Amino acid sequence: MTKSFHCLLVVLVMVISLRASAADFEAELNGLKITLDGETGGVLKLQYAGPGTMLESSPERAGMIDLAYPVERFEPLRLASRFSHRAKISHAKDSVTVDWERLGASRDFELPGNVSASVTFRAAPDGRSIVLTAKVTNRSPRSVRQVVFPDFPGLRPFAGVANTLFRTAGTVSPLFLELAKTEERESQQYMIDGASYSAKYEAGGLFHSMVARWMDFGGLSGGFSLFPRRWGWEPQVVTRLQLSEVDQSLRLMCLHDVEIKPDQTWESGEFWLTPHTGGWAKGIEPFRAWVKQNFKREWPVPKHVREGLGFRTVWMCQNQPGDPKDAVFMFKDLPKLAAESKEQGLDEMTLWAWNKGFVLPLPGPYPHLGTEQEMIDAVAECKKIGVNVVPFISVLQANTETASRYGLKVIDNNGWTYHTDLIPRWNPPYASGFACVPIPTNNALWQKDVLAGAKHLIDVGMPSLGWDQFTSINTPPPNINTLTTQIRKLAKAKDPESTFMGEELWNIDVDSAQLDYTWNWGSYRDIRPLTSVYPAPRVNCCISESPMSVKKAFADNLYMNIFPRKAESTNGSDWIANHTELSAALKQCAHLRKQFLDYFTDGTLIGECILTEPNPDAHVSAYVLSDRILIVVINQGPSKSLNLKADPSPWMSKPGDAFTVQSFDGSGKLVATTSIRHPWNFATPIATGDVAIYEITQP
Repeated sequence: MTKSFHCLLVVLVMVISLRASAADFEAELNGLKITLDGETGGVLKLQYAGPGTMLESSPERAGMIDLAYPVERFEPLRLASRFSHRAKISHAKDSVTVDWERLGASRDFELPGNVSASVTFRAAPDGRSIVLTAKVTNRSPRSVRQVVFPDFPGLRPFAGVANTLFRTAGTVSPLFLELAKTEERESQQYMIDGASYSAKYEAGGLFHSMVARWMDFGGLSGGFSLFPRRWGWEPQVVTRLQLSEVDQSLRLMCLHDVEIKPDQTWESGEFWLTPHTGGWAKGIEPFRAWVKQNFKREWPVPKHVREGLGFRTVWMCQNQPGDPKDAVFMFKDLPKLAAESKEQGLDEMTLWAWNKGFVLPLPGPYPHLGTEQEMIDAVAECKKIGVNVVPFISVLQANTETASRYGLKVIDNNGWTYHTDLIPRWNPPYASGFACVPIPTNNALWQKDVLAGAKHLIDVGMPSLGWDQFTSINTPPPNINTLTTQIRKLAKAKDPESTFMGEELWNIDVDSAQLDYTWNWGSYRDIRPLTSVYPAPRVNCCISESPMSVKKAFADNLYMNIFPRKAESTNGSDWIANHTELSAALKQCAHLRKQFLDYFTDGTLIGECILTEPNPDAHVSAYVLSDRILIVVINQGPSKSLNLKADPSPWMSKPGDAFTVQSFDGSGKLVATTSIRHPWNFATPIATGDVAIYEITQP
């Protein structure tokens, strides 16, 4: 045997031995089939009955965990499972653990010390979810500056490119379409999010894209949901998705912006991944259980808000009391506005621009709208009509006349100076009448002033309150939350059905304890997962005139904020009667809500997940109430009928494939009673823009 042949044989034996020791590893936990690369430990496949193969990655791209490890020579350096070798995979009865003694680097540099990591997949006690945890130990002289975990490259469009959706509590996106390659995207600077075929999602509150901490990837045939078991002020996780230009798969990354210093260990906490057959409403069930475990209310949501269709916003003026044309409505108009609101099914009414904002102590009403006593009398008259009136206050910032009271100074014209005669209408450089500076909410004098102003409103007969920019702050009490509790305690003593609402900003977990409903800018958007899980607050959408928005908001159990607008005037400046289609839609939906009220107040919203196939011309929202289901169908397409395919059986409390269906038209009139078996294929005769309702029971 020659020396060269001997060397070649040794190399071949080493290669064969290496591949034998690095065979792919397969395991199944709670029905999820997991395939790991035996060499790197990366996830090659995730498979589940219903959706099938949800993730499929090549060995060189397979992910699990990824770290930022900047060095002088190369600041973008990554340490990740996909660059690693000799991962140790161990399998117990209900878990799989992958250990990396030394995570590999994205460049072949000599790095002193090592960074080790461990990831565990564990079958959750609910029998359906998988708990993912990670631990990183830094035994190097440098800090780890970011952790990506879970890191899932290779997600596939298993429900079709258009119908494999990334959904959160605040958004729904066909990312395989939205992130696809375009000439416009190619011509942009590649490093920015949109041009790099990536999208960013953040949880926290209604000002964030995700709103809550839950996400889902899939379609009506199934997929998986994912959420970290964190609550309140525990750290948020930014989620990024990036479309691969190589194989057109998506990479889902949960980013932890942490610093792991030398000799420190970081742990991720639990991420619950729930594979599911059927739509997102199946995958969200473990998250609902988590919210229920942590959700706490100081007071129940008032009955009229819980049962109501929505509220009306009245814009009293444009904050220019020296202008004889400034008043839009006077206090004497409030009873008539309330009567009109009640006719449309609205029993809550909030007043904007009734006094000067950003001023403390809280000023009285603008004199050109009427006296305070006229306001008090009008509010009492509205109460007799059956409409609760809520003054909206802006006290979180101070203008020039108030800032010095709290040791502050307004340094520019940034603020809320606006008027229909200004050019531009918002904060032109020459106008600064409502320039402001934020007030620290732990300022003792500020808290005293706000409490005194709120108490005065309560004492004179206005115990309900609306709050501009309601932003919970993670500071020790007394803080804005303890102040809110004080105000609400006084208000509830005056009127147990008084309401507290506000513009929810940054933390839905914390704010849900105190807000009855929200006043947030924005038209209709699909936030059905949020409404399905959080009992409060009732989330609003703003509607000026769209009957379609009214019907979708009704179907999704949103709390409508109705504020019709006169042409070239401010929002909330018109009578509803001047918008006949809006009025008709409100009356129709108010009647239907009363007719099927228990579904909206006590049922579980599952949205379009009753369907087995999507239909883009149909807006479908279903509710499950024990052994019966309500389906609201809206025709948003051009045809006069809709063909739908549904399966009620997964949502019933007892097994069976025979059902009774009662069909109702848009007026709530029963038009047919039929017997069906699942799956149910049905044609709905329905005009464009109209509503049909189906109630399903088991015999």
